[in-house]
Amino acid sequence: MAQLNQVYNLGPEYNQRLLQSFLPSFPLEVRHYCSQWIEDQDWFGAELNPNHPSCDTFASRLVNLLVEQIQLQSEQIKTNSEHYPFAVALQRFAETTKREFVSRPMDLVRVIQNHLMNEKLLLERANNPQLQDQTMQTQDEDAMQKIQQSFDSLKSELQEQNNNVDELQQFQEVCNIQIQHYHQKKNQWDKFMQVVNQQPDLLVQHPDYEGKQRQLKAEYQSLCSQILSQQNRIRTTRLDISAKQHSVLEKMDVVEKVVEKELANWRGKQKQKSIGILVDDNLDQIQQWCEQLASLLWICRQTIIKVDGIRKGMSLTALKEGEQTKDFHPMLLDLVNELLQKLIKSTFVVIEQPPQVLKTQTKFAASVRLLIGGKLNFHMQSPKVNATIINEKQAALLSQEPQDMRMRAQRSGDILNNVMAMEYHTGTHMFAANFRNMQLKKINRPVKTSRNESHAVTEEKFSVLFQTSFTIDTDKRLDVFTFSLPVVVIVHGNQEPDAAATILWDNAFALLDCKPFVVTEQVKWGQLAEYLNQDFLAKMMKDKSRDQSRGRGLSADEKLYLAEKLYGGDVYTQDVAKINELTVTWNKFNKDNLRGKDFTFWQWYYSASKLLKEDKLLKQMWNSRWLMGFIGKEKAQSILQNKPRGSFLARFSESKQGGITIAWIQEVEGQLRVYHLAAWTAADFKQRSLADRIRDLPNLWFLCQDMNMEPIPKDQALQTFYTITETRVKQEPGADGYVISDLKCHLPDRFDQLHIDDPRSPQSTHSYAEPPSPAFSISSNSQPPNSVFSEAGAFDEVGRLVSDSMTIDP
Repeated sequence: MAQLNQVYNLGPEYNQRLLQSFLPSFPLEVRHYCSQWIEDQDWFGAELNPNHPSCDTFASRLVNLLVEQIQLQSEQIKTNSEHYPFAVALQRFAETTKREFVSRPMDLVRVIQNHLMNEKLLLERANNPQLQDQTMQTQDEDAMQKIQQSFDSLKSELQEQNNNVDELQQFQEVCNIQIQHYHQKKNQWDKFMQVVNQQPDLLVQHPDYEGKQRQLKAEYQSLCSQILSQQNRIRTTRLDISAKQHSVLEKMDVVEKVVEKELANWRGKQKQKSIGILVDDNLDQIQQWCEQLASLLWICRQTIIKVDGIRKGMSLTALKEGEQTKDFHPMLLDLVNELLQKLIKSTFVVIEQPPQVLKTQTKFAASVRLLIGGKLNFHMQSPKVNATIINEKQAALLSQEPQDMRMRAQRSGDILNNVMAMEYHTGTHMFAANFRNMQLKKINRPVKTSRNESHAVTEEKFSVLFQTSFTIDTDKRLDVFTFSLPVVVIVHGNQEPDAAATILWDNAFALLDCKPFVVTEQVKWGQLAEYLNQDFLAKMMKDKSRDQSRGRGLSADEKLYLAEKLYGGDVYTQDVAKINELTVTWNKFNKDNLRGKDFTFWQWYYSASKLLKEDKLLKQMWNSRWLMGFIGKEKAQSILQNKPRGSFLARFSESKQGGITIAWIQEVEGQLRVYHLAAWTAADFKQRSLADRIRDLPNLWFLCQDMNMEPIPKDQALQTFYTITETRVKQEPGADGYVISDLKCHLPDRFDQLHIDDPRSPQSTHSYAEPPSPAFSISSNSQPPNSVFSEAGAFDEVGRLVSDSMTIDP
């Protein structure tokens, strides 16, 4: 429980934030008692990527193991009376998990992933105050407290209004009884007057009728006066309640805009997260606010309807037509319906984005979620979500005319398995549709309208459009939709680098809530360098088996080297602040080739980062700082000229995409010089790893990490990265008579005479003249003692095949 203990030790302020991050579906007790097991699992492995074919299988296995671990911990602690209540809580949670998550394991996996990321973010903030200031602009405690205080205040006002409405309704019921008495008296008066009019002498013949007439008139007038007074009171009270309702709706409008702002920030974080920036995923907190707001709006709506019923009841019993009040309640009802519909539309979001580089005929996943959960009982309707793909122009038109049904019906391709029912999960309050097996069958590219449109297909942006509808009050249908982040559709793997460039540029520099998917054509180098650093850092996240901490990003010197690649060597003479202000256009980033090369800046950078990302050992070597990586040939020579003979370093090739070259210093034929191996690529490392190749070459003895540090013996630095031990290849034939063989790197004979310096002894500075660059052939060869090897590359006497020709540049 190393990570959890670190958070515990941060102090009360961070512990309070930790407590706030727990959900009913992943409580504190589980995180505490199962902490070591939880931290030992790889929750962020490639197998749990929704687009991985075995994602659900791995998630189900993890959830089942978690249940077993919870039950085990419960059994272990229940013998202690002090821990018995927690044991019971753990057992109940295990049963709940089996019941609610067995068919939807990824839901629980996402909850745990988000919580672990929040813990890491707390540690990042505590250790880096500057990061805390940058990432907590909208999520600090004061802002969250103010939002919650607004909800509490609205709840109190609505409760008071409901009490007033209940009292008003009771008062109206009393008034209605008096109105009934009034009608009875009025009927008696009408009948009496009818008799009197028919028999004018009746009052003369019966003097008591005159007294009865005065009594009926007095009762009638008194009752009428009381009713008018009561109705005036009801009218005044109702108008006062309506004014308060209008005030509450105005406050709700303000709160809704705050929540919408938080949602917009969260969407921006989705883009940042796709680049690799560590962000606080506060969607669960936003959902809590949305659920509260939906409940308050619905309560307010019901109160308005109730008051409107009182108004209509009064209009039916009004004594005089002129006393009927103005019909303004429909305006309040329209206002609350508008706020409710706006909330529903804005809280229908994509929580799991489809791959932004989307290849046709490839399975992919996505998820959408309604953040009001089950508050309006939409889950009882079992709504279905439809997913279609649209191009950039169609998305822009639909965002401008969201009610245009014709625009919603348009599409730019065919997606298989594109309809999914939304399901409500009581444990997480998630009301979502999880697409697991979508596949883009074909794509229809937009037709170019002029010859000036020179953009490539990897610059064409699309979006997956998700649509559904909900019914309010059984008669009002509300259609909602949401866009995914922009995607670039490719049909061949060789289109991936350029497509990734389009996506990174959009995610980094597109404005929030702008017209889809408009993005600036030029940015400052300082901005781009930071996003490249985040992108590289995300790809270099360390493997679970070695370390859970973050990987190694780009240093200031490496960013400067990248600037030199983009602009030329003259940037070294400029101040860093001036370099950061240099302009980078999209064309310079990924359309114009580098000087003297047949590839762009992005293609060169992308191939280097992809090489490390996809080669586990290379990534580990990079994170351990055994690869210098982004330095130029001249810089490498400058570093090695001041190092002992046999010193070497590994860097990315400047002339070959996705290549790593070795530079080393050696005395050959009486001349001490720096030599450079021709670059190795991913295909070479599949045959033999970089560490094994370095071990093969006795000329490489001391590994340089940094120009200011003493070199380290290579076996000391790279021992853990060797994949085959020396003892294995020296074994005698087994019982089956076969001898184990191995491929090894080998330099030409002229490099066999070694003069190795001790790096621990004082070294003098040398300068070396560089003769013309000869090229030499290298063969990967593993020679046992007394073996015979021919330069032709034939078989030796133990059947070892020699291959893998290479060259050396001085």
